[in-house]
Amino acid sequence: MTEFLNYKVDLTLKDGTKSTGLISQVDSQQIRLSNAIQSIQPKQTIPYLDIKSSEISDLKVIQLPPDFKQQQKKKSKPRNGELIDDAIVFASKPGTPRVHTPKLKTSKPHAVSAGSEQADWDNSSDVQDIKSSNDFDFQANLAMFDKKSVFADFQKRDHTNISDRLVGHNKVENVNKLKKEKYDNDEMVLDQNRTDNWDNIGTATTSKTGTPVIHQNGYKDTQHQHLKLINANNLSNVALASPVQLLEIERLATDSFGITQAMMAEVCAINLSQLIMESILGGASRLSNKKNHNLPPLVLLLIGSGRGGSRAFATGRHLTNHGVRVLAFMINTIDVDADLEQQWKLFELAGGKVMISNIVELLDIVNNQLDTPVEIIIDALQGYDDHLEDIFYQDEDQATLKKLMKWCNEPQQQNKIMSLDIPSGIDGGSGTLSDDSLKLNCRWCISMGLPLSGIILAYKNGNMSLIDGDIIHYLVDVGIPNKVYSSKGNLRKFDKFWYSSEASIKLEVSEK
Repeated sequence: MTEFLNYKVDLTLKDGTKSTGLISQVDSQQIRLSNAIQSIQPKQTIPYLDIKSSEISDLKVIQLPPDFKQQQKKKSKPRNGELIDDAIVFASKPGTPRVHTPKLKTSKPHAVSAGSEQADWDNSSDVQDIKSSNDFDFQANLAMFDKKSVFADFQKRDHTNISDRLVGHNKVENVNKLKKEKYDNDEMVLDQNRTDNWDNIGTATTSKTGTPVIHQNGYKDTQHQHLKLINANNLSNVALASPVQLLEIERLATDSFGITQAMMAEVCAINLSQLIMESILGGASRLSNKKNHNLPPLVLLLIGSGRGGSRAFATGRHLTNHGVRVLAFMINTIDVDADLEQQWKLFELAGGKVMISNIVELLDIVNNQLDTPVEIIIDALQGYDDHLEDIFYQDEDQATLKKLMKWCNEPQQQNKIMSLDIPSGIDGGSGTLSDDSLKLNCRWCISMGLPLSGIILAYKNGNMSLIDGDIIHYLVDVGIPNKVYSSKGNLRKFDKFWYSSEASIKLEVSEK
């Protein structure tokens, strides 16, 4: 312990007092300080003060001995012949940066905690002592570790298949095996959060209230005086019939040829349902796919007039037979004729659902209770031989009708409306409106048997949109015999084979 001689230290004792002085003698039992000063008597200097080692709590060096300071000043270059460690030589080169390396400053005293020692790297004997020490022989100990046998033991205990390891999953050939080219129709689909209440829907006959509020849309912009309907396939002109002429043709078919209204409704329903399924609802690729996990499409019928309502009910029945869900809404059941009542009964027997009067319940069912949106709204409220004011003449029915039409004319529903004969609200003969708020803006217009002259007049009056593609026209065969047209002189302009292999013909509006 002689290396601590002549160090000026500050000793903190366990009783809280301090003593300062030069170490003149030190051993394992005690320390002797010369020229000592105690904190209890700071003005008195004691020539020699002996302090037991067991009484010392802390020691701080406050001044180095004079010979140690001189050694620090002479450390510019190593002496010739000295053996210096290579790492020390490299670190002492001028171009080598010293990052985070502590430097010993001699201008000011440093406080060193007890037990910490400042290494004197200039002392070559210390370097040699470190090199020659046998504390830890890294190379010898590394040679004792047999890595080969250890890893062999790992492999012996590991029974995992190589293909099941993470590196095996990441191989290109394995990734391609796991990736499917085509997914089944019940894969990669979202979970259904909504519930479907189709089976609980029944005929309602109670309250008559409504709520929807929407914007009215019209097309009264320009006048077009030279318009006509043509066959989209061969661009030939299509003759138009007035409501009186069409009524006469259907009467002759019944009286002279035995084709009753029920028969015409059935033929119309077969052809129209086929057109709807193939052209609008996706055809066989959707409806015939037995693995399709989605619910069937939903069609809404708006029933009003006897003739159009009967054919709409029959069409809904055929759609139901082909797996389509069909819901019918009737504003009232006043003046229901025998044909309409019969078709209504057959429609419900086939699985169709009917709602009466309660438009609030209808909208709740369509918007909240069913997990499929309405895809087609078949407009059979008016037909060519009636007016809405004559069918729904009661104030309560008029209010329900307006709310129903406002909901139908919303952008979400407007592109789903299919009107039979002519859009409801437009006169079948003149193409005019009696009430701007009572008109449906349809996407499809279906002419049953013959197209009405009121269609072209409605275009000319601005009551139907002439924008290309806004309204799609079809002419559907209802089973009227061709001999009817030659039975009377005023019907001879219709005397031709309307339908060859087709059950329906697409029509287009053309300007002359």
